[in-house]
Amino acid sequence: MTFALSAYSQNNSKAARKYTDKALEYFKAEDYETALTYFLKSDSLDGNDQDVSYLISLSFFRSDQKLKALPFLLKAKAGGIKEPELDLYLGEAYHLSHKFDKAIENLNAYRSTLRSSEKERIKEVEDLIQNCKNGIELVKAPVEVKIKNLGNTINSQFPDYVPALSADESLLIFTSRRDNSTGGVKIDNQYFEDIYISTKKDNKWSTPEKLGNEINTPSHDACVGISPDGQQIFIYKVEEGKYYGDLYVSNLTGKTWSKPKSLGPNINTPSWEPCATITADQKVLFFISNKKGGIGGTDIYMSKRQTNGEFGPATILSTEINTSKDEFSPFIHPDGKTLYFSSKGHNSMGGYDIFSCTINTETGQVVSKPVNLGYPINTADDEVYFAWSADNRRAYFASERTGGVGEKDLYVLERPKAEASLVMLKGTIIGCDSKKPVAANIIVTDISTGKEIGKYSSNSSTGKYIVILPAGKNYGITVEAPGYVFYSKNIDIPFLDHYKEIDDEICMEGLKKGTVFVLRNVFFDVDKATLRKESETELERVHEILTSNPSIKMLISGHTDSDGNDDYNLKLSDNRAHAVKDYLINKGISSERLSYKGYGESKPVAPNDSPDNKQLNRRTEIEIVE
Repeated sequence: MTFALSAYSQNNSKAARKYTDKALEYFKAEDYETALTYFLKSDSLDGNDQDVSYLISLSFFRSDQKLKALPFLLKAKAGGIKEPELDLYLGEAYHLSHKFDKAIENLNAYRSTLRSSEKERIKEVEDLIQNCKNGIELVKAPVEVKIKNLGNTINSQFPDYVPALSADESLLIFTSRRDNSTGGVKIDNQYFEDIYISTKKDNKWSTPEKLGNEINTPSHDACVGISPDGQQIFIYKVEEGKYYGDLYVSNLTGKTWSKPKSLGPNINTPSWEPCATITADQKVLFFISNKKGGIGGTDIYMSKRQTNGEFGPATILSTEINTSKDEFSPFIHPDGKTLYFSSKGHNSMGGYDIFSCTINTETGQVVSKPVNLGYPINTADDEVYFAWSADNRRAYFASERTGGVGEKDLYVLERPKAEASLVMLKGTIIGCDSKKPVAANIIVTDISTGKEIGKYSSNSSTGKYIVILPAGKNYGITVEAPGYVFYSKNIDIPFLDHYKEIDDEICMEGLKKGTVFVLRNVFFDVDKATLRKESETELERVHEILTSNPSIKMLISGHTDSDGNDDYNLKLSDNRAHAVKDYLINKGISSERLSYKGYGESKPVAPNDSPDNKQLNRRTEIEIVE
């Protein structure tokens, strides 16, 4: 570079020299974007100056536009430039262009100029050569994907990146450096980062809007993660006086996002914590840190939520995931076991590649080792911040590609064969009488153990809710809200080899005379009136209603499907209703407040023509009679 800076004036034509002089002022000040403007004007007037060509290529490299450097590097080399690092830059540029054989050739040429004492530099070059070799193998077996730009409704002429999506893909939150930035222009000629939001309706994204001043500040603000239900976002912020940034959380109440709150000292340290992702049950956080004691530069850590709601001490993931190089942008899939992350290690083809592995979120143990997602999902450049759809088919990401709207754009890729073994339960919760949205708590319980798996909330403004249920459990779903009778649902998913959505509008009945509700998580032994232990969680909720409302009286009714003898079904339903009454009396409820009746198969709620419909008819109901 020293030669190029001193020698340009000997070769530059007079017409181009004034632009080169101006460009050099900005180049020396490390304002490479502005330097490029003047260098390129100079080159348009005098395209034969190898020194200017070389300086243009350096400016492209240093302004993160390396792909544009290659033709100018070739011009510089053809012109006779003897800079010692020219072969290195050519190797990097060929590598990024996926011309791996030429890249290896130039990198080996540069490697031969290094002294044996330059061990660090030699290691860097050898690693880059290995990236090229990895790239050759990965490009031989491309994966089948379709990649689509999200279009100019979402993307702008400015950098748009770090997409975060709700599990149902109806909410997109991303970071952008647009000219209406809350913080104005920064010294590097780019605008400060702000967070934007767009919603999808009829398969179309709305025009993005800024999240507001509670979220966006005069400094950098970036959304780096979102909870699957779309009610919580994780934000990266750099507080005044700090060099490194920390992680914060903001919650959505109705239409308002709360002021970001620090995730606390178990997550944030004096080091750098730039990104985070949370499990669908919101109990385990995965995040990145470069704090002391790590395995590489930046590593993936995990932290479990404690009973007080805060996150506990963090533990680093093993060397099966973390390498001596950088790991970045983890994303735990809603299935609760697939961890996606970016890494410069493993068998990366260059920069960060996206890998996936199966992990036990309780222990942090790796179940299946990381696998490179392949080309063209991965390229020789950096792939970071991929957000995957709940069905595992699509990923949203940012990239700088030919034909884009701006510098970095948001894209979606789709692969045809991936699947996720989970159920997404979604919809809205409304009041049966008012038809208005209800802010309710949704409690998910493992029926077999009675253990609460997760607690979620519907949005008070829209009534919308999303609950993710990975395969392998029998789930009890209970919805509660003040002034309403609880609503329950049973979803048994012992095994599932595909993704399934259940769209369910839940109507909440008021706690008043005449209200009837079904106990969907009350179970009996086959052909018996013996309550199973799994019924206790639901019956305790009935007990709570009776205890909290001492004037209420209830009629317990039992119902069966049409299988079997009519008289037998009538007697069985009567005995089962009696068993529920006895349970509540044994819990201290006065018998005068409880009555029971069996109806057998006489009051079906669905045709008895399928196993699912018969299950609906086999039920225990409660009516508030006083």
